[in-house]
Amino acid sequence: MIILAGIYFASSEYTTHYAIHTRGIVLPGKVWELQRYADGNFITLLKDNVNGYTDHYNVTEFSRGDVVEFQLLKAIEENPLVKKGDTVGFIRSNEEQRKYRQLLDELEVLQSELLFFTTGLKPEDIDVSREKMKLAEQDLNTEVLLFRRNQLLFQDSVISQREYEVFENILRLKEAELHVKSAEFQSAITGDKPEQELLIRSKILQTSNQLEILRERLNYFTILSPLDGIIKKGVDLLTDRMQISVWDTSRLAVTIPIEVIDKKHIIPGNIVTFYSQSEKAQMSGKVVSVDNTVKQINNKQIVFATAELDDHLSLETMEELVEVKITADEITLKEYFIRMFNKTISR
Repeated sequence: MIILAGIYFASSEYTTHYAIHTRGIVLPGKVWELQRYADGNFITLLKDNVNGYTDHYNVTEFSRGDVVEFQLLKAIEENPLVKKGDTVGFIRSNEEQRKYRQLLDELEVLQSELLFFTTGLKPEDIDVSREKMKLAEQDLNTEVLLFRRNQLLFQDSVISQREYEVFENILRLKEAELHVKSAEFQSAITGDKPEQELLIRSKILQTSNQLEILRERLNYFTILSPLDGIIKKGVDLLTDRMQISVWDTSRLAVTIPIEVIDKKHIIPGNIVTFYSQSEKAQMSGKVVSVDNTVKQINNKQIVFATAELDDHLSLETMEELVEVKITADEITLKEYFIRMFNKTISR
């Protein structure tokens, strides 16, 4: 009885730190990702693994059937280290480039039309235009007579089908020339058209605005790194999605699974000790946060804690599983045995 009383007294008097042993995964402090989905759209996101939130999220959508590809900058292939603002690569879209060229052509045509209406023609220019139309009309009449004669020769098999088609094409060309010259002369004698000029100016403004919007969109296709770090290129094996990442390893985070029963014993600031198999070294850090979302893993209810490493590690340790010991609150031996008992029966 005395021995039992002594043990009880000792367990109530002496204290120890409650330690939680588990494993965690080492992650870069910040990660920027560019992902391409099966529908051809691109998604970029910037994750802060230390503080546990997504800082930026953006989706770039493309029309169905468009041919879209990502081209990594060649210099990045040779040297994966990048600074914030460096160009990582380019997204190329056939449809967006086609729209851009089409709008440029439309704008050029409209500006030419505006120049024509605002410049005006002198009387002598109108006379020149009239003479050009008359000459085109004479050329066409001459060509009609020649074509009719050749048509008879073709019917009599004097000339070949190919020769006949040549004469026919020449006739069509002369008809087109007369149409153009007639339109030019008609425009010259019509005089100024203020309403037409206003309409063209309105179209120029509209087309210019469309071009500016498209230029801004195309600027997004030049992908810049938002971080200092190292480029990682790969493919998600589960979804077969292309992934380009920039890892900022100036700070390092460790994501740690914790059993729900231990959650109440862990608070930000708890000391954490890590052991890396690849580094063969022990490191230290502190708990930054504890998530409240409960997940079911291996038939256990789990929450995740995040710790920040005080030490710097090599890139080879990124995404490595490390042994983790979290030093929680100081408790008596009696409390320690009670916690161990409750933890055992909860399983």
